[in-house]
Amino acid sequence: MRKEKNIYIKKKKSSGTDLEASSQLRGAAVGAPSVMSPPAQPVPSLSPDGGVLWEHVRPDERVSATVKLQLQAEERGVVSIKGVSANRFLAMKEDGRLLALKCATEECFFFERLESNNYNTYRSRKYSDWYVALKRTGQYKPGPKTGPGQKAILFLPMSAKS
Repeated sequence: MRKEKNIYIKKKKSSGTDLEASSQLRGAAVGAPSVMSPPAQPVPSLSPDGGVLWEHVRPDERVSATVKLQLQAEERGVVSIKGVSANRFLAMKEDGRLLALKCATEECFFFERLESNNYNTYRSRKYSDWYVALKRTGQYKPGPKTGPGQKAILFLPMSAKS
């Protein structure tokens, strides 16, 4: 039996205030500079065709599109991350790229860990030294370039309204 949880991620702006995406999800790395300055900055999401889309945040702080992600507990401490509208699972491939797959495979499972600073990290179960990470620009960071202690691997999941 899998337990499902809808989340959205809260990102800290460089000014220290929080930026939220109502009850939707917008992924972002902790400590990244504000994405609210022109031109519009990319924000990742899972596309219906299996790729990772980059949505744009407009200068007026509105997102042109949002995505809701769902954490599904597979076993104790292991989750899969699913894009609700695209119905795709986040996966980490053997070269460290992030992409979306229709069916959950071994590459779609991540160890979820609550760090001492109250942020979560998502480490690949298949490639155990690699983390899900987003750079300041909103682009993903390849798995081999990630590691403990990096700000790019820290996420703050929060409950989302259905």
